[in-house]
Amino acid sequence: MGHRRLAASAAAAILILLVGCTPEPAPRPTTAPSATGSATPTPTPTVDAFATPEAAFDVTCDDVASALASIIGEPSTPVLPALSTVSTMGWIPGPPQYMFQRAGGIACSAGADPRYWEVYIVPDAQKVIAGATERGGYWGEQGRCEQSGYCGFEFPVGDVLLSATIFDPDLGTADMERVGAVLRTLAGEAADSVHAVEYIDSVLVGVRCERLVTEQELSTYFGAEARLFSDYGGWSIPSEVYEVVNGSRHCLYISPEGGYDAAPYLGITMLPAGAWAFADQQGTPAEVEGADAAVQSVGEHGENHLDVQVGGDWLRFTTYPDGDGGGAVDPALLAARIVRNLTVGHLAPQ
Repeated sequence: MGHRRLAASAAAAILILLVGCTPEPAPRPTTAPSATGSATPTPTPTVDAFATPEAAFDVTCDDVASALASIIGEPSTPVLPALSTVSTMGWIPGPPQYMFQRAGGIACSAGADPRYWEVYIVPDAQKVIAGATERGGYWGEQGRCEQSGYCGFEFPVGDVLLSATIFDPDLGTADMERVGAVLRTLAGEAADSVHAVEYIDSVLVGVRCERLVTEQELSTYFGAEARLFSDYGGWSIPSEVYEVVNGSRHCLYISPEGGYDAAPYLGITMLPAGAWAFADQQGTPAEVEGADAAVQSVGEHGENHLDVQVGGDWLRFTTYPDGDGGGAVDPALLAARIVRNLTVGHLAPQ
C-alpha cells in the first residue's frame, strides 16, 4: 500500500489538534479511589467489567445539567455522559471521552456552538494535581468569565477536582462570581459524598505503543518510514487522568520529519476495561479478525476511525486523509495485526 504525503497545512491542522500528551509516564498503581487519597491495593473485582464504572461520589450528570441550566438554561442537545467533542483536542473523540468514568469520576457535556458546556469531576484530587503539576499541566485554581461569552473554572474542593468550560454569548465578566458559586456548590456536594469504588484492571494499563505495533511494521504497511511520535509539547489534567490514572496510551505514528511538516499515518487511543462505553458507539459494523466487535466511522476532518472491542477493552485506530484530496486508508487489516500483537504476540521477523 503506497504512502500518500499529507500537505503541510493538513498535517499542521491535525498535529495542532493532537497537542496534550508527553512521553510515557509510569501509570499509577491500580487503586480504589478513596476519600483520603491513600493508595490501597485493588480488591478482587466483584463487579462486571462490562458495566458502567461507579462514580466515587453521588453527584451525577443529571445534577450537573441542573446546575448548568440554572446558569445558561436548558441545552440544545441531550446531556452526554462524556467529554465534549466541540472544539477539543483531536485525540479526545472516542475512548478518551470516557476517561473520567474509569477514574471514578464523571464527565458531562451538552449543547452546540455557540452555546455548549463541559464539566468533569474526578476524585483523588491531590494525586491528580500533584502529577499534573510535576508535568507542567496544572497552574493552580482557575476561574474567569470573559466578555466573549466564555467561562472557565478548575479547582479542588476536598478530595475532588472540578473543571468546567462554558460558552454562551450572554455570559460576561460580571457573571464570574455567580457561575463560580454554582460550580463550587456542585463540587462540594461531590466532595461530601466521596467513597471508595473498585478499579477494574486491564491488560492495556501501561501498555507500550511498540507492543501494539512497531515502527517497522507500520513502515512496511504504509510503504514509507514511520516514527512513533510522543513529544506532544504539553500536558493537562485530562492527559494526567488518561495516561497516569487510567494507564492508557496515545500512540501517534508519523513521517520522520516531525513537527508540522510530518504526515500522520496512524493514531491509537484506548479505554482499558472500556467495553461498556464501546457498546454505545455509532458506526458501520466491521469485521476485524481477533476482535469481539468493531465499528467504523468517519471523523470531522475526514479521518477513518475503527473502534474495536477486545475482551473488556476498547481501542480506536485512526488513519488520516492526505493533503491532495485523497481519503484515509482503511485501517481494518492493520487493526487485525495490532489485535494479534496485543493478544497473541508479534510475528517473528520475516
